[in-house]
Amino acid sequence: MKRLNFAKLLVLILSTSFLTSCDKKEETPSNNLRLNFTGSYQNSGSMSSGRVKSAMQVTSFMVNIEGVELEYDDNDPLFTSGAVASDVELDGPFEVELISNGSGLTSTLANVFLPVAAYDEIEFKIREGKNPDTELFDKSVIIKGMVGELPFVFWTDENDEVEIEFEDSEDLVLTPEELSVLLVEFDLSKLFDPVNGGIDLSLAQDDNSDGIIEIYEGGPDGNTDLAKQIWEKFEQAIEAFEEKYDD
Repeated sequence: MKRLNFAKLLVLILSTSFLTSCDKKEETPSNNLRLNFTGSYQNSGSMSSGRVKSAMQVTSFMVNIEGVELEYDDNDPLFTSGAVASDVELDGPFEVELISNGSGLTSTLANVFLPVAAYDEIEFKIREGKNPDTELFDKSVIIKGMVGELPFVFWTDENDEVEIEFEDSEDLVLTPEELSVLLVEFDLSKLFDPVNGGIDLSLAQDDNSDGIIEIYEGGPDGNTDLAKQIWEKFEQAIEAFEEKYDD
């Protein structure tokens, strides 16, 4: 197996990597690409208020993904315009839980067989969920955790689009004989670290005194401005990543 790491961000780490099996198979597999999303969080212990430093925790992270698209590297010899009609699209939606009980999870969005080619970019959309039977209904991102002794929940229905370009020397090259695993990682470690420019959740309030800090626009605890700051930081991290790897 070989692992290729592409990039990491300072605030919200968004990275891609892929694993390629080095073992040739006698028969053509039913799929040659596994698309995984994963999440991670390390407690930095950075809090500016009187709350204990170790109290800030992220225990759950969910996101709704739609419109995943893999784009061919049309400069690669493997690509021929007559062999394939267009880039590969997976509609979704994919409601994925990437952190649960404080531990990172890896969710497989799809196992698919794609045309033999070199791929140089993946795009996907973060959109609010449409399934009324799930927690992500009318929400695009949900983050839960603890601030001091109180649980918090942040959610938003904001949308964003993400474009991740692979470095030219490290295109994702698919063949019929090998299984490749493309991994997209969200690391929230710096998102709530004020020392590194993150959001200070010690400023969040529980105005209705129900024992839960609710952080979303128009919420009962008066944390609308804080919710906007969290989403803006989320977007800024994605934009910084895209600018760094934009050809």
